[in-house]
Amino acid sequence: MIRRIAHFSPGRIVLLSLTCTIALGAFLLSLPIARKVPLSLIDLVFTSASVTCVTGLLTVPLESFTSFGQFIILCLMQIGGLGLITLTLFLMSLFIEFGLGTQVLAGKLLEFESWKNIKHVLIFIIKLTLVVELIGALLIFCSLYDQYPISKAIFLSLFHSISSFCDAGLSLFPAGMISYQNNALMLLTTTFLMLLGGIGFITIHELIEYAYARKSGNRPHLSLHSKIVLSMTFFLVAGSIIVFWLLERHNTLQHMPWPFAILNSIFNAISSRSTGFITVDPIDLHIGTILMIMIIAFIGSSPGSTGSGVRTTTFALYLATIKTAISGASSVQIKGRRIAKDQMYKALAIISLSQAWIIMITFCLLITEKGWEFLDIVFETVSAFATLGLDTGITAHLSEIGKMFIIATMIVGRIGSLTVMLALRKKIDTPEFQYPEERVMLT
Repeated sequence: MIRRIAHFSPGRIVLLSLTCTIALGAFLLSLPIARKVPLSLIDLVFTSASVTCVTGLLTVPLESFTSFGQFIILCLMQIGGLGLITLTLFLMSLFIEFGLGTQVLAGKLLEFESWKNIKHVLIFIIKLTLVVELIGALLIFCSLYDQYPISKAIFLSLFHSISSFCDAGLSLFPAGMISYQNNALMLLTTTFLMLLGGIGFITIHELIEYAYARKSGNRPHLSLHSKIVLSMTFFLVAGSIIVFWLLERHNTLQHMPWPFAILNSIFNAISSRSTGFITVDPIDLHIGTILMIMIIAFIGSSPGSTGSGVRTTTFALYLATIKTAISGASSVQIKGRRIAKDQMYKALAIISLSQAWIIMITFCLLITEKGWEFLDIVFETVSAFATLGLDTGITAHLSEIGKMFIIATMIVGRIGSLTVMLALRKKIDTPEFQYPEERVMLT
């Protein structure tokens, strides 16, 4: 089986696994035991795609599904957050010993720089996920136990914890997170889960090993990847918090006591990167805030995380490439390290293809969806591509063709525009010779 799979490119395997999961999810949600009301095929596929891609955009409310249906949605969220391939490889590792070929394939699929400790890393990912989500569910339960029957409070706590850590942004609360804008425990717990889910498992794994090494008296060094992830995360989070506070303190936050206004600014800024929870009405947001959300959502989370977007490392390489072009340096350098040319090309390709996809889908939706403002359409497209899940009320009113466009956008956004292109292309043999070099006019 592994040998057969090995003939496929990693991108093709990822795309195939995601589409199969969406199809299976739609089938399970279509069962009479899973839904309370009749639902169209396109709405079932849309819901399954949104949940599996951990987006959170919905054309039908979650209340349309029974407890069994909501359990299926919970499972799809978990699979979508961790990745079907990660879970499959983990289960395989419990029963068989990975050979060299399997380890190399697994490393390519999971985009690990080193595949030698692949089994150890997979076990760490699953353990971390279970521990973090259970702790999160326990803390959330403390905010819910006196509002619901115990069994329902337990399920809601687990659902919200998984939704937060997997950056899905789905909520079973009647008014969403707006009803908890003055609940410090709920906001802090959810913020911690979202932040941890967006950093990336590899960076967390490296930070833990770094801490143990320091404790043992060694002098370890973080990889360039983790340094970029941590610095980009800090600047994006800090910057978005400041912008949200400045633009919304006299708008959506004006009726809140200042401690909760600050806490809600932190919550909404971090959530806007990929999760999509919000404690204020998005329709009332300042236009500058909406623009800021689209920018940080487009950048998104870090590689190996539960979130999406073009990724923090990709954007960092993109900025470094621009800096190099302006300065006239001979190579792209970040934090004392030279970046390989193939990674520069990939970063530029990812950014360019992502922008092109968003422009194309926005253009299509402007044709198919009547009566909506340009900003609503752009925001919907970016939200779907970044698997953010925020909308200004347009999702439930999309036409069937519009829903298809958004489904495709969620899939492309989840696995990456470049990955999709590589998955769909025919394999091309690289020629051993090089053509003569010639320069062209650029300005």
